[in-house]
Amino acid sequence: MRSLFLLLAILSLLASCRTLVQDEFPDFEQKPSLNALFSAGDTLKVHVSLASKLDSTRLTVVENAAVDLYVDQVFKEQFTYTQNGIYASTVIAEPQKEYSCKVNVPGFEAIECSQVLPSKPNIISIEHINIAGKDEEGTSYPAIKLTFENSFEREAFYEIEIRNIRRFGDEVYIGIPDIHFIVDPVILNEGMPIALFSNDLITDSLYTMLLNYTTHSASSRDNGPWRTEIYPFVVELRQVTEDYYRFKKQLHLYEQGRFADGIITSITNTNLYSNIENGYGIFAGYSSFVSDTITPNTDGYYY
Repeated sequence: MRSLFLLLAILSLLASCRTLVQDEFPDFEQKPSLNALFSAGDTLKVHVSLASKLDSTRLTVVENAAVDLYVDQVFKEQFTYTQNGIYASTVIAEPQKEYSCKVNVPGFEAIECSQVLPSKPNIISIEHINIAGKDEEGTSYPAIKLTFENSFEREAFYEIEIRNIRRFGDEVYIGIPDIHFIVDPVILNEGMPIALFSNDLITDSLYTMLLNYTTHSASSRDNGPWRTEIYPFVVELRQVTEDYYRFKKQLHLYEQGRFADGIITSITNTNLYSNIENGYGIFAGYSSFVSDTITPNTDGYYY
């Protein structure tokens, strides 16, 4: 009973003690912002806007910018404005080439950015494990064991994305499962539950990584054990630039702090990484290897 009264007292304090943290924000130096995450094999597109202070309700897109593209420091073309602040190029990005943008927005200092795309990575083998372990509630979860080539003679950065393919009649849905119950030392070294990592701990030309994952759906048959549902999937291995790596890590922290509940997880303020000179935003890219669609062996396994 005493514990109950203590719990009620704590809940009462949480509900009644409300402090206005801040509803007026200091003056913010407005600058152009350019954002683009591009990949080898695709045409380049950038989004240009004006960065505003925190309490702004609407993003101001820029429709009259002059966006020049340089490839290996040689002028290639000027981007064409499409809509909603998006400017498109006809140039298809290629690995091991440097792409630079110079952007002039009327009334502001010109902004610049540059990025060299890394070489295309290579996957050697992919093994799917239907039952890799069980969570605290006894539900089994699957895993993917991925062997890939590593540029161990120099610093490199990678990202792995698993995409489930679910079919409902004629409809196809693509889902991105979350990795969890992390055991791989390279991912543990990053300190984040995402498959984004450097090769700091990889000392060989090949590395095999184990990624436990969940599709956030499970089923049980005839009062049997609960099992995470598995689906056909593809694996994309990306070799990313250092700027991409640093931005995505900061983005994860930013999203965790922004959508925290303030009780179980704390609300934190994390600045996003930027590599735009005289402005804000991110200009970064990657080259990738995408596997064929893999259908796990489900003999004796149920959904």
